[in-house]
Amino acid sequence: MSKKQLVIISGVSGSGKSTALNAFEDIGFFCVDNLPSPLIGDFAKKIMLGDEDSSDTSSPPLQPEKYYALLIDCRTEGFFPELQRVVDSLKQVGTNIRMLYLDAHDDVLLRRFKETRRPHPLVREGSAVTTVTQALQYERRVLSDFRAKADKIIDTSSFTPHDLKRAVTQFYRRESSKPSPLELTITSFGFKYGLPVNADIVIDVRFMANPHFVPELREFTGLEQTVADYVFQTKDAQEFIDRFSDLLRFLIPRYVEEGKCYLTVAVGCTGGKHRSVAVSCKLAESLADCGAQVSVKHLHIDNAS
Repeated sequence: MSKKQLVIISGVSGSGKSTALNAFEDIGFFCVDNLPSPLIGDFAKKIMLGDEDSSDTSSPPLQPEKYYALLIDCRTEGFFPELQRVVDSLKQVGTNIRMLYLDAHDDVLLRRFKETRRPHPLVREGSAVTTVTQALQYERRVLSDFRAKADKIIDTSSFTPHDLKRAVTQFYRRESSKPSPLELTITSFGFKYGLPVNADIVIDVRFMANPHFVPELREFTGLEQTVADYVFQTKDAQEFIDRFSDLLRFLIPRYVEEGKCYLTVAVGCTGGKHRSVAVSCKLAESLADCGAQVSVKHLHIDNAS
Protein backbone atom coordinates (compact mmCIF):
# COMPACT_ATOMS: atom_id res chain seq x y z
CA MET A 1 0.00 0.00 0.00
CA SER A 2 1.27 3.48 -0.84
CA LYS A 3 2.43 5.61 1.99
CA LYS A 4 -0.11 8.16 3.18
CA GLN A 5 0.86 11.81 3.13
CA LEU A 6 -0.36 14.61 5.36
CA VAL A 7 0.47 18.29 4.99
CA ILE A 8 -0.37 20.37 8.07
CA ILE A 9 -0.89 24.03 7.23
CA SER A 10 -0.82 26.97 9.58
CA GLY A 11 0.33 30.57 9.72
CA VAL A 12 -0.77 34.05 10.62
CA SER A 13 -4.19 35.27 9.57
CA GLY A 14 -4.14 37.00 6.21
CA SER A 15 -1.11 35.10 4.92
CA GLY A 16 -3.11 33.02 2.44
CA LYS A 17 -3.93 29.82 4.31
CA SER A 18 -7.34 29.36 2.68
CA THR A 19 -5.86 29.99 -0.76
CA ALA A 20 -3.20 27.37 -0.05
CA LEU A 21 -5.79 24.85 1.10
CA ASN A 22 -7.80 25.42 -2.08
CA ALA A 23 -4.66 24.72 -4.08
CA PHE A 24 -4.18 21.43 -2.24
CA GLU A 25 -7.76 20.48 -3.01
CA ASP A 26 -7.22 21.29 -6.69
CA ILE A 27 -4.30 18.84 -6.90
CA GLY A 28 -6.28 16.01 -5.31
CA PHE A 29 -5.72 16.25 -1.56
CA PHE A 30 -8.46 15.41 0.95
CA CYS A 31 -8.70 18.76 2.75
CA VAL A 32 -9.99 19.74 6.18
CA ASP A 33 -10.40 23.45 6.86
CA ASN A 34 -9.72 25.21 10.16
CA LEU A 35 -9.81 22.18 12.44
CA PRO A 36 -9.77 23.16 16.15
CA SER A 37 -6.66 21.82 17.86
CA PRO A 38 -8.59 19.57 20.32
CA LEU A 39 -9.88 17.57 17.33
CA ILE A 40 -6.49 16.89 15.76
CA GLY A 41 -6.16 13.55 17.56
CA ASP A 42 -9.53 12.31 16.25
CA PHE A 43 -8.59 13.35 12.74
CA ALA A 44 -5.29 11.48 13.01
CA LYS A 45 -7.11 8.35 14.13
CA LYS A 46 -9.32 8.51 11.05
CA ILE A 47 -6.25 8.81 8.82
CA MET A 48 -4.58 5.80 10.44
CA LEU A 49 -7.68 3.59 10.38
CA GLY A 50 -9.33 4.78 7.17
CA ASP A 51 -12.55 2.90 6.57
CA GLU A 52 -11.41 -0.01 8.75
CA ASP A 53 -12.68 1.56 11.97
CA SER A 54 -16.00 -0.27 12.04
CA SER A 55 -16.19 -0.11 15.84
CA ASP A 56 -16.84 3.64 15.84
CA THR A 57 -20.39 4.21 14.62
CA SER A 58 -20.67 7.75 15.94
CA SER A 59 -19.19 9.24 12.79
CA PRO A 60 -18.36 7.88 9.36
CA PRO A 61 -14.70 7.10 8.71
CA LEU A 62 -12.65 8.99 6.18
CA GLN A 63 -12.32 7.44 2.79
CA PRO A 64 -9.01 5.61 2.32
CA GLU A 65 -7.31 8.57 0.68
CA LYS A 66 -3.57 8.80 0.26
CA TYR A 67 -3.12 12.57 0.35
CA TYR A 68 -4.41 14.79 3.16
CA ALA A 69 -4.08 18.50 3.88
CA LEU A 70 -5.10 19.88 7.25
CA LEU A 71 -5.50 23.57 8.06
CA ILE A 72 -5.44 23.83 11.83
CA ASP A 73 -6.98 26.37 14.15
CA CYS A 74 -4.18 27.19 16.58
CA ARG A 75 -5.38 30.35 18.26
CA THR A 76 -5.04 28.96 21.75
CA GLU A 77 -1.91 28.76 23.85
CA GLY A 78 -0.32 25.34 24.29
CA PHE A 79 -1.71 23.65 21.18
CA PHE A 80 1.67 22.55 19.83
CA PRO A 81 2.47 19.69 22.28
CA GLU A 82 -0.79 17.97 21.29
CA LEU A 83 0.01 18.49 17.63
CA GLN A 84 3.50 17.06 18.11
CA ARG A 85 2.06 13.94 19.76
CA VAL A 86 -0.25 13.45 16.79
CA VAL A 87 2.59 13.93 14.33
CA ASP A 88 4.73 11.38 16.17
CA SER A 89 1.95 8.79 16.24
CA LEU A 90 1.26 9.21 12.52
CA LYS A 91 4.94 8.85 11.67
CA GLN A 92 5.06 5.59 13.63
CA VAL A 93 2.47 4.07 11.30
CA GLY A 94 4.28 5.24 8.19
CA THR A 95 2.53 8.51 7.38
CA ASN A 96 4.68 11.07 5.59
CA ILE A 97 4.16 14.33 7.53
CA ARG A 98 5.03 17.76 6.20
CA MET A 99 4.36 21.06 7.93
CA LEU A 100 3.77 24.25 5.94
CA TYR A 101 3.90 27.68 7.56
CA LEU A 102 2.61 30.78 5.78
CA ASP A 103 3.74 34.25 6.75
CA ALA A 104 3.87 37.82 5.46
CA HIS A 105 5.15 41.18 6.63
CA ASP A 106 2.91 42.94 9.12
CA ASP A 107 2.39 45.97 6.86
CA VAL A 108 1.21 43.65 4.08
CA LEU A 109 -1.16 41.80 6.42
CA LEU A 110 -2.59 45.08 7.71
CA ARG A 111 -3.18 46.24 4.15
CA ARG A 112 -4.90 42.98 3.25
CA PHE A 113 -7.29 43.25 6.18
CA LYS A 114 -8.02 46.84 5.22
CA GLU A 115 -8.60 46.02 1.56
CA THR A 116 -10.86 43.03 2.21
CA ARG A 117 -12.67 44.83 5.07
CA ARG A 118 -12.63 41.60 7.03
CA PRO A 119 -11.93 41.68 10.77
CA HIS A 120 -9.10 39.67 12.24
CA PRO A 121 -10.68 36.58 13.86
CA LEU A 122 -9.06 37.38 17.22
CA VAL A 123 -10.30 40.97 17.40
CA ARG A 124 -13.67 40.65 19.10
CA GLU A 125 -15.77 42.83 21.34
CA GLY A 126 -14.81 42.27 24.96
CA SER A 127 -11.53 40.58 24.00
CA ALA A 128 -8.17 41.65 25.38
CA VAL A 129 -6.97 41.81 21.77
CA THR A 130 -8.35 45.06 20.36
CA THR A 131 -6.21 45.73 17.26
CA VAL A 132 -5.01 43.73 14.29
CA THR A 133 -1.40 44.45 15.28
CA GLN A 134 -1.97 42.93 18.73
CA ALA A 135 -3.68 39.92 17.14
CA LEU A 136 -0.75 39.31 14.81
CA GLN A 137 1.70 39.51 17.71
CA TYR A 138 -0.38 36.97 19.64
CA GLU A 139 -0.55 34.60 16.66
CA ARG A 140 3.19 34.77 16.07
CA ARG A 141 3.83 33.90 19.72
CA VAL A 142 1.41 30.97 19.66
CA LEU A 143 2.79 29.72 16.34
CA SER A 144 6.48 30.06 17.16
CA ASP A 145 6.97 26.34 17.84
CA PHE A 146 5.08 25.35 14.68
CA ARG A 147 7.17 27.75 12.62
CA ALA A 148 10.39 26.35 14.08
CA LYS A 149 9.37 22.79 13.12
CA ALA A 150 7.93 23.62 9.70
CA ASP A 151 9.46 21.85 6.71
CA LYS A 152 8.57 24.76 4.46
CA ILE A 153 7.98 28.46 5.17
CA ILE A 154 6.43 30.56 2.42
CA ASP A 155 6.50 34.34 2.73
CA THR A 156 3.49 35.56 0.74
CA SER A 157 4.23 39.27 1.11
CA SER A 158 4.65 39.81 -2.63
CA PHE A 159 2.46 36.89 -3.73
CA THR A 160 -0.78 37.11 -5.61
CA PRO A 161 -3.26 34.27 -4.95
CA HIS A 162 -2.10 32.80 -8.25
CA ASP A 163 1.54 32.92 -7.13
CA LEU A 164 0.70 31.06 -3.92
CA LYS A 165 -1.34 28.43 -5.72
CA ARG A 166 1.54 27.91 -8.13
CA ALA A 167 4.02 27.50 -5.27
CA VAL A 168 1.81 24.95 -3.50
CA THR A 169 1.31 23.03 -6.72
CA GLN A 170 5.04 22.92 -7.39
CA PHE A 171 6.02 21.86 -3.88
CA TYR A 172 3.28 19.34 -3.15
CA ARG A 173 2.05 18.00 -6.47
CA ARG A 174 0.79 14.44 -6.23
CA GLU A 175 3.04 13.07 -8.98
CA SER A 176 5.85 12.71 -6.45
CA SER A 177 7.31 9.72 -8.29
CA LYS A 178 8.43 12.06 -11.05
CA PRO A 179 10.86 14.87 -10.19
CA SER A 180 9.15 18.20 -10.79
CA PRO A 181 11.04 20.49 -13.15
CA LEU A 182 12.27 23.60 -11.43
CA GLU A 183 10.26 26.72 -12.18
CA LEU A 184 12.58 29.66 -12.76
CA THR A 185 11.09 33.14 -12.38
CA ILE A 186 13.23 36.04 -13.52
CA THR A 187 11.99 39.21 -11.84
CA SER A 188 12.96 42.77 -12.75
CA PHE A 189 12.83 45.34 -9.96
CA GLY A 190 14.06 48.78 -8.92
CA PHE A 191 16.52 49.08 -6.05
CA LYS A 192 14.88 52.34 -4.96
CA TYR A 193 11.78 50.31 -4.03
CA GLY A 194 13.71 47.72 -2.01
CA LEU A 195 14.66 44.10 -2.64
CA PRO A 196 11.95 41.56 -3.58
CA VAL A 197 11.29 39.52 -0.43
CA ASN A 198 11.09 36.19 -2.27
CA ALA A 199 14.29 36.50 -4.30
CA ASP A 200 16.72 33.59 -4.09
CA ILE A 201 19.40 35.30 -6.16
CA VAL A 202 19.78 39.08 -6.63
CA ILE A 203 21.91 40.55 -9.40
CA ASP A 204 22.69 44.25 -9.92
CA VAL A 205 22.81 45.51 -13.54
CA ARG A 206 23.30 49.20 -12.79
CA PHE A 207 26.71 49.03 -14.49
CA MET A 208 24.97 48.94 -17.88
CA ALA A 209 24.15 51.93 -20.05
CA ASN A 210 21.10 53.71 -18.62
CA PRO A 211 18.33 54.68 -21.07
CA HIS A 212 16.82 56.96 -18.43
CA PHE A 213 19.36 59.62 -19.42
CA VAL A 214 18.43 59.45 -23.11
CA PRO A 215 15.43 61.77 -23.61
CA GLU A 216 13.99 59.85 -26.55
CA LEU A 217 14.12 56.55 -24.59
CA ARG A 218 13.22 57.68 -21.08
CA GLU A 219 9.45 57.21 -21.38
CA PHE A 220 9.74 53.71 -22.82
CA THR A 221 10.56 50.47 -20.99
CA GLY A 222 13.00 47.66 -21.46
CA LEU A 223 10.33 45.79 -23.39
CA GLU A 224 10.93 48.10 -26.34
CA GLN A 225 13.56 46.89 -28.79
CA THR A 226 15.17 50.33 -29.06
CA VAL A 227 15.70 50.39 -25.29
CA ALA A 228 17.07 46.85 -25.23
CA ASP A 229 19.45 47.68 -28.09
CA TYR A 230 20.75 50.63 -26.09
CA VAL A 231 21.26 48.52 -22.97
CA PHE A 232 23.14 45.81 -24.86
CA GLN A 233 25.25 48.10 -27.00
CA THR A 234 28.44 47.23 -25.11
CA LYS A 235 30.51 44.06 -25.12
CA ASP A 236 30.28 43.93 -21.31
CA ALA A 237 26.48 43.74 -21.39
CA GLN A 238 26.52 40.88 -23.88
CA GLU A 239 29.21 39.06 -21.91
CA PHE A 240 27.18 39.46 -18.71
CA ILE A 241 24.25 37.60 -20.26
CA ASP A 242 26.51 34.76 -21.36
CA ARG A 243 28.32 34.44 -18.04
CA PHE A 244 25.28 34.77 -15.80
CA SER A 245 23.30 32.35 -17.96
CA ASP A 246 26.13 29.84 -17.64
CA LEU A 247 26.09 30.26 -13.86
CA LEU A 248 22.34 29.59 -13.73
CA ARG A 249 22.72 26.57 -16.00
CA PHE A 250 25.26 25.24 -13.52
CA LEU A 251 23.02 25.94 -10.52
CA ILE A 252 19.63 24.74 -11.79
CA PRO A 253 20.29 20.96 -11.82
CA ARG A 254 21.94 21.21 -8.40
CA TYR A 255 18.94 23.03 -6.95
CA VAL A 256 16.70 20.31 -8.41
CA GLU A 257 18.85 17.64 -6.76
CA GLU A 258 18.29 19.38 -3.42
CA GLY A 259 14.52 19.28 -3.91
CA LYS A 260 14.02 22.92 -4.86
CA CYS A 261 10.91 23.36 -6.98
CA TYR A 262 11.19 26.97 -7.97
CA LEU A 263 13.88 29.61 -8.10
CA THR A 264 13.44 33.38 -8.23
CA VAL A 265 16.24 35.44 -9.74
CA ALA A 266 15.80 39.18 -9.16
CA VAL A 267 17.48 41.51 -11.63
CA GLY A 268 17.75 45.06 -10.33
CA CYS A 269 18.47 48.50 -11.70
CA THR A 270 17.69 51.90 -10.18
CA GLY A 271 14.01 52.22 -11.09
CA GLY A 272 13.12 48.81 -12.47
CA LYS A 273 11.98 50.21 -15.81
CA HIS A 274 14.76 49.94 -18.37
CA ARG A 275 17.91 47.90 -17.73
CA SER A 276 16.48 45.26 -15.38
CA VAL A 277 13.50 44.70 -17.68
CA ALA A 278 15.65 44.29 -20.80
CA VAL A 279 18.11 42.01 -19.01
CA SER A 280 15.32 39.84 -17.52
CA CYS A 281 13.84 39.28 -20.96
CA LYS A 282 17.24 38.54 -22.46
CA LEU A 283 18.07 36.05 -19.70
CA ALA A 284 14.75 34.27 -20.17
CA GLU A 285 15.48 33.99 -23.88
CA SER A 286 18.97 32.67 -23.22
CA LEU A 287 17.71 30.09 -20.70
CA ALA A 288 14.76 28.82 -22.75
CA ASP A 289 16.42 25.40 -23.14
CA CYS A 290 17.92 25.11 -19.64
CA GLY A 291 15.52 22.38 -18.50
CA ALA A 292 13.50 24.64 -16.17
CA GLN A 293 10.14 26.30 -16.73
CA VAL A 294 11.15 29.92 -17.31
CA SER A 295 8.87 32.90 -16.78
CA VAL A 296 9.45 36.65 -16.46
CA LYS A 297 7.84 39.06 -14.03
CA HIS A 298 8.30 42.85 -13.90
CA LEU A 299 7.58 44.30 -10.47
CA HIS A 300 7.97 48.01 -11.13
CA ILE A 301 7.49 48.51 -14.81
CA ASP A 302 4.32 50.54 -14.29
CA ASN A 303 5.57 52.98 -11.67
CA ALA A 304 9.31 53.09 -12.19
CA SER A 305 11.20 56.06 -13.50
